[in-house]
Amino acid sequence: MDASRDTLLHAVAAVSGLAAWIYLHGRTVRGDHALSFYTLCAGTLYVLLQRSPGLQESPLRTTTVFTSIHALCLSVATVIYRLSPWHPLASHPGPFLARISSLWLAYVSSTGRRHRVMDRLHAKHGPFVRIGPNALSINSLSALSLYAHLEKGESYRFPVHDRVASIFLKQDSKEGHRERRRIWGGLFTPSSISAMTPALERRTWQLMQCIEQRQSVGGGLIDLPEAFYHWSCDLGGDVVFGGCNELELMRNGDVNNLVATGKYSTAMMDTFGHSPWLLHVLWRIPATKDMHKLVTMTAEMARKRVGSKEPPTSRDLLSYLIDGGVPMADMERDGMIAILAASENTTITLALACYFLAADPQYLHQLRNMLEQAFPDPLGPLSQSALAALPLIDGVVNEALRLGSHFFLPRVTPKGGVEVDGVHIPGDTIVALASYSIQTSPDHFYPEPMNFRPERWLPEGLGPDTKTDRTALAAFSYGQHACLGKTLAYNQMRYVLARLVLAYDMSLKPGFDVQAFREGIVGRGVPNLEVPLEMTFQWRPGVHFDDLGDRA
Repeated sequence: MDASRDTLLHAVAAVSGLAAWIYLHGRTVRGDHALSFYTLCAGTLYVLLQRSPGLQESPLRTTTVFTSIHALCLSVATVIYRLSPWHPLASHPGPFLARISSLWLAYVSSTGRRHRVMDRLHAKHGPFVRIGPNALSINSLSALSLYAHLEKGESYRFPVHDRVASIFLKQDSKEGHRERRRIWGGLFTPSSISAMTPALERRTWQLMQCIEQRQSVGGGLIDLPEAFYHWSCDLGGDVVFGGCNELELMRNGDVNNLVATGKYSTAMMDTFGHSPWLLHVLWRIPATKDMHKLVTMTAEMARKRVGSKEPPTSRDLLSYLIDGGVPMADMERDGMIAILAASENTTITLALACYFLAADPQYLHQLRNMLEQAFPDPLGPLSQSALAALPLIDGVVNEALRLGSHFFLPRVTPKGGVEVDGVHIPGDTIVALASYSIQTSPDHFYPEPMNFRPERWLPEGLGPDTKTDRTALAAFSYGQHACLGKTLAYNQMRYVLARLVLAYDMSLKPGFDVQAFREGIVGRGVPNLEVPLEMTFQWRPGVHFDDLGDRA
């Protein structure tokens, strides 16, 4: 190839890269579509070069040089703009790499310690920190007002390119989201929640049997999070699919790896959702096979429930979706979301509550004394209304949520932008509340904001200087996308915790490293525990395994 032809080709590559930046700026592009497009363009160029008369250079080398120059110019233009003073977020401080690419946030999220990184950044830079090319983390309760009307961002978009709508994932229609919430809402009315009590009771008796049986083969120890995961999946199968799928993880174990697959899928969405284009590409390769497996598995559960001729003993989620005329594909996706929501958050909160009680037995004894006054028979009926009237049990649950749940809840500002604490945030900016920083700040929880002190939630608190800001607990989100199942989740956690505290003395594994465990409470979409939580549960005097009888 002569010099003039070579120069022309390089110039065309550079100009096309700049033109691509101009076209892509401000647009959302699917990564798999972009990859297919560029692969097609490169292939076409290669074929044309092969047929070009008088070409002296290798077509493959020329194609490689052209695409490299195109990609380099596109990348350089992108980086220059994002670092420039003309970028809408140029005035906000933050890590250098975060200003360049959303991959920085994806990496930090993959570690599970995003909440701690954000906390350090806010301590250094103040309440507004730039954590992505077009993203801000806000450490101010004033940002709560944003959740009343802002929509979810592309990180909530499922990687499958279809028209399936789900209540948790991003929808294109506000009306569609409101209608789906209305349909789901039927499951969470007081009468519907009350109707689910028999299933909760039965599954909790089974949990106690599960604890006994697994301890007998585990050297007197039980992997508590695993047992809670299996309990919550079994109960979730009743609540979501009417029990017709017979998950029975407590009895049979997790033979289909539902728990591991669910945690992996949630972590993938939480990590690569910050770079949606990359998640679109990953969806097409074997790296996401577990996500495909989860979709298939829960879809089969939904279809089995819809095709079942025997009605559930109490109304389940699918019955409300069927009556609401929700399409089958949407029911499958909602069923997947519901079974994950039913298992992950409740499981870790209960495990952390038991850990904190065992690590500081004074609270275990206080809670037990309060429960025994209300329920003298440790295996007798537990009234939900009576449990809800005991403030300390809610204090234990709230402290476990405060110290263990640090969700990342991104929203997108409208075209005209918004204002928080006198700071204007431009339109189409991703904003997220720094929930961990707020939940552990002495401005909202004082004294000892980093310590487990459930009495801070009681009316008298921790003394005259107590600060307990209930609005600062973000575990169930806020506004139009707040969790509909909050009341049900509290009912379940109160009930299980009360049963275990009344029946058992619980203790940590000898030599348990408390500091390592606390440092290993991480978040990848939902709370995760990096350090195994092995505990011992011993029947209290006068309470025996045989007393369970046929209750389970």
